[in-house]
Formats: sequence, structure tokens, C-alpha cells
Amino acid sequence: MSDFFDLHEIDEENVIMRLFVQTFGGEVRKWFRALLAGTINTLAVFQRQFLDRWEVKKSPLQILSEYENIKRNVGESVQDYCVRFNTIYNAIPADIKPPMGLALIKFPDGFDPNMAYQLRERDPATLEDMQKIVECGSKSAS
Repeated sequence: MSDFFDLHEIDEENVIMRLFVQTFGGEVRKWFRALLAGTINTLAVFQRQFLDRWEVKKSPLQILSEYENIKRNVGESVQDYCVRFNTIYNAIPADIKPPMGLALIKFPDGFDPNMAYQLRERDPATLEDMQKIVECGSKSAS
């Protein structure tokens, strides 16, 4: 695919931004059309402006509360739970973020007690290792 972009001198970032814009509707589309031409020239700038305007802002205490109460939802894949856990953990401001060691202890609480016990028994060194264990286990069970 990158060969296609090179051949036709298409900047991949440009294509990504244009495709993303096509998903806009309503107020978001009005906001985008009101931007001055040339104010967004990189994907990073586009992402920052978009998030600054449209991202749902949560207070640090809301994020921390989400983290404290996180559980794997019925029907949620293990991979989706891992992504959700990491997203919430990474959204906690640094000054109140629990250390990574505590995240390693917290992560199994999102599963049923038997699975949580089995994960803790494996005693992985990092959260990433624990998530690999649980993702590999769910793939072999399929």
C-alpha cells in the first residue's frame, strides 16, 4: 500500500486525515468546515485540535473511580478488556496514578475469582506479561 502512495505522491497522513473527516456529521462537521484553510498540516495537529474540542473531559477523580471499579464486561473479549484497562490506567494523572506494581495487582480483579487466582499464581513480572498470559489463554480456549 505504501508503494501506491509513493507512486502517486500521496502523503499517507493526508489520506488518513481526509478519510477521518468523512466520518464527521452534525456539529463536528460544522466545526471542521469553520477551520481556516492551512491551520491543520499534520496528523498530530489535527488530532490535538480535534481532541481539544470534542474529547469528553473527565475529572481525575472520575478516572480514578473508573479504574477502581473496572471489571470485564459480559461478552467483552479479553483483548478489549486489556485495552480498556490500559486506556483507563494511562488516563490517570501522574500525581495520583497508582504505581505499576499496584496495577499488576488490580488487573486480575476484573475477572472472575478463579481466573484472578490463576493469574496471580502465575506471578508475572509485569502487567504486560500478565496480559499476554490471559490473551494467550483465551486464544487457546477458543
